[in-house]
Amino acid sequence: MVLTVPVRMGGDRGGHSRRTVLGAVLAVVGAVPLAGCDSLRQAPRERPAPDPLNPFYLDTLALARRYDATITAVPGLAERLGPLRDAHHAHAQALVREMGPGLNQPSATPSETAPADQTAALAALLAAEKEASAAARETCLTAPSYRAALLGSIAAARASHVEALS
Repeated sequence: MVLTVPVRMGGDRGGHSRRTVLGAVLAVVGAVPLAGCDSLRQAPRERPAPDPLNPFYLDTLALARRYDATITAVPGLAERLGPLRDAHHAHAQALVREMGPGLNQPSATPSETAPADQTAALAALLAAEKEASAAARETCLTAPSYRAALLGSIAAARASHVEALS
C-alpha cells in the first residue's frame, strides 16, 4: 500500500502524525474483511429437482426385487432367473451413475412376495417383464438423446428377458 499523505515527524509542522496515519491504515485494512463477509455468505442451497429418470430407476429396483422374491419362493429357478435379476441390478447401478445428484432413493417398501408355484411365478415375472419392457421403450423414446444408448440397452435387455421367460 502506498501512502501519499505527508507524515509529521516531530514538532508542529502540519501534516498528519504517524499515529493518525497508522490508525487510518489499520481501520481500512480491518474494515475490508468485514465488508467482504456478506459476499461470502451463500444463498441456501436448494435441493436439486428429481431427475426425470427417477421413476424408471425405482421401477427397475422393484423389478429386481421381484426376481429376488421369486428366487426365494422357488429356489429351483435360481439358476435360470439369476442372470436376469443381475441384469436388472446392473441397470439400476448404471441409472444411478447417469442420474447423479438428482437421484431419489427408494422409500422403505414391504418386501415383494411371489407365488410358490413355479408356473405361476414364471407367469407373474413374464407379465412384469412385458410391462417393464414397454416402459423402457417409451422412456427411451422420450428421453434426451444423450441418454438413448443407456436406455436403449435396458429396453433391449428387457425385451430379451421377455423372450427368455416365454
